[in-house]
Amino acid sequence: MRSWLMILVTLLVTSMQVSADPSKIPMEAFFKDAQFTTMSISPDGQHLAVIYDSGTSNTLAIMDIGLTQIKAKINFGEFMRIGSRIMWPRDDRFILSYSKFVGYLDTRGSPAIYVAYDLDGKNGRQLTVPQRTRYNIISMMPAEPDKILVTKQHWADEGAAKLFTINIDNGKESYIGGEPRGAQAIIADSDGIPRFAFSYEESDDDDFGKGKNTFYVKQTPSSKWRKAAMPTLYKQGVNISPLGFNADNTIAYVSSDIESKVPSIYAVELATLKATLVHREEVAEIGGTGRLYNGALEVISFARDYNRMVFLSDDSEMKKIMLQMYATFGIDETTSDLLVTSFTKDGNKMVFKISSDRDPGVFYLFNRGLDGSSPSIRELAVAKREIDPNMMAKMTPIKFKARDGMELRGYKVLPTTGEAPYPLVQIIHGGPHGPRDYWGWNREAQFLASRGYAVVSVNFRGSGGYGTDFMEAGYNEWGGKMIDDMTDATMYMVENGYADKDRMCVYGGSYGGYGTLQSLVREPDLYKCGIGYVGVYSLIEFKKSGDIPKRASGRKYLDRVTGTDEARLREFSPALNVDKIKAELFIAHGREDVRVPMEQYEVLSKNLKRIGKPYISMVRDEGHGYQQDKNKYDFYNQMESFLAQHLKN
Repeated sequence: MRSWLMILVTLLVTSMQVSADPSKIPMEAFFKDAQFTTMSISPDGQHLAVIYDSGTSNTLAIMDIGLTQIKAKINFGEFMRIGSRIMWPRDDRFILSYSKFVGYLDTRGSPAIYVAYDLDGKNGRQLTVPQRTRYNIISMMPAEPDKILVTKQHWADEGAAKLFTINIDNGKESYIGGEPRGAQAIIADSDGIPRFAFSYEESDDDDFGKGKNTFYVKQTPSSKWRKAAMPTLYKQGVNISPLGFNADNTIAYVSSDIESKVPSIYAVELATLKATLVHREEVAEIGGTGRLYNGALEVISFARDYNRMVFLSDDSEMKKIMLQMYATFGIDETTSDLLVTSFTKDGNKMVFKISSDRDPGVFYLFNRGLDGSSPSIRELAVAKREIDPNMMAKMTPIKFKARDGMELRGYKVLPTTGEAPYPLVQIIHGGPHGPRDYWGWNREAQFLASRGYAVVSVNFRGSGGYGTDFMEAGYNEWGGKMIDDMTDATMYMVENGYADKDRMCVYGGSYGGYGTLQSLVREPDLYKCGIGYVGVYSLIEFKKSGDIPKRASGRKYLDRVTGTDEARLREFSPALNVDKIKAELFIAHGREDVRVPMEQYEVLSKNLKRIGKPYISMVRDEGHGYQQDKNKYDFYNQMESFLAQHLKN
């Protein structure tokens, strides 16, 4: 089978002339909106739902399978973004969700609203109204294609999940009941039957995440709910989560960190509740899951240095498919990411995307030939036409010990031209608790590498993705050990000969903006310059303004992760310590930012002006990260000039 696939793929590859000078690639090529961000095939294989960015929003289009005709276009307006999960309960009707995101770095968004449409974009019907209510679609209900199964949680009912069906044609809700009392999440099997549920109760309102879970299981589709203690998988304080079911719904897959620092994977036989270890993980948390056309969970990825695929059984159909694709394209987990986005109902056709550190991605259609036709692979679309992967730089995982012995991981990107040591830019990710840096396409890192800069990004303590202990090691250390980790990453690049110690800059957005300024305060002689982007600069102000401290839970969260000691908060607030900064500054912010509002920019700029410290300022009518082309391009043009002035000249 490899031979015919290789021939087809070879014919599809377009030869590209490689320029000797990546610096000539226009800045806009890196930051222009992607032509395609996701694709989903209809159950009958006749249509594709495609999503592409449109400035401050994005657009969904329904197209024929050849991508020659647009049958519908849907856009909800400024700041409204359509989710990547497109659901097809029927061949002629699909469901999408959209939320409000104000800014490129706004990852939280408003509660999702679900809407159903016909293929021509008509007969739109809003299915959910999230007013103090959260909806979660848990099944397409294969036996009743006119309905979906959802859980509905109302805040007045303490978040208890109730089971409803919603008619996708008229939006009518029907309460079906039967859920365990007090359950907060319910998982259905591939036949649409609720089989697994759990509730969670905090034991200490001031110490989130240390409470108790209660689990409920239906051991057969027709049996009643029963409590399941599962002592081999859970005790108080353990992170545990149901993930999905096998093809015949006799096994539930569960993640638990009861015996490891990050969640491992277990198979639970529903008839006996016996748990068997499938995969023990010691490095990274789950990055994603992969399901077949029949809803069976067959593959789980762990975001280690690269994304590592773990197949849940040796005879997994998904395993055969993915290994076939690896062989066909001559790739593996260290060179490319392979993402199956969707299947047809019969499993004969599937859409998949191959991307990498050097390539934003290409979408393909795979006809598996299960219907007797000749198997074939056809290229559908390129995510970003402006990017030539042959001109991009390689992203390489790094691993080193912090000054106190903690193991840290991250990534480096070196220019394709010139010789080391290079001028260096460290990019600090936002969050900080939950997000992390991953291997793969990074437009900022590639832009900087094309301009001759080495780039390093570290998953400092406090980052997500490496287990609870690693994340909580950053609590109360926003301006302390977390910054030391960033410094140690910079010194790793210097000591290994990648970076010129006399030409280094630091940059980041959101918490990354905070990390930038605090690095300049804590290490005044290390960096020549710093770029703070929509950043937090005063922890004292952060507890007063923005959307997080508006809620009691948000205030408790900030107290837990940043601390309550006034003197330490002042010490860890770079805006209150600007007299220690020697580096050149470029500060950019958005007037409409609700996550990190203008008060943060104002307290920093006020104190810089007070001591006569010059800085470059950019303020735009945007939210938490620039989305409009003009503002994006202005920002990165200014960044390029600023870095050249201080690191090259």
